Amino acid sequence: MLVGEVDQARGLFHGPETLLDAFCAAVPDTEPAEVRTLLAKFGLRSAHVLRPAATLSPGERTRAALALLQGRGVNLLVLDEPTNHLDLPAIEQLEEALDAYTGTLLLVTHDRRMLDAVHVTRRLEVADGKVTER
Repeated sequence: MLVGEVDQARGLFHGPETLLDAFCAAVPDTEPAEVRTLLAKFGLRSAHVLRPAATLSPGERTRAALALLQGRGVNLLVLDEPTNHLDLPAIEQLEEALDAYTGTLLLVTHDRRMLDAVHVTRRLEVADGKVTER
């Protein structure tokens, strides 16, 4: 099992290296051209790829982290408030990707629209200190 997560703090990609270098270090067996293609699928083009990772916005960091999960081929995704800092097109892209995702997904969100867009086999809701299955 290969677990991947995107946390609320968006702790990835904060260093002085370029996004391309940071991504290549995180997925060492991937060619730079493949990394560029993968990042482009998440809306991160050449202007982003060559910037220092520390200069990325929170939304750009989120998209880079999601691209990294895809690049690593994770089969258990843990997403904690993944729509924070994303614009509407990025949220829609994320919803489509999650809806097509075939692995196990643990999604923590307050985003009702995302909850409706992503089809799951089981949903648990936490309210007033109680967990119920929906």
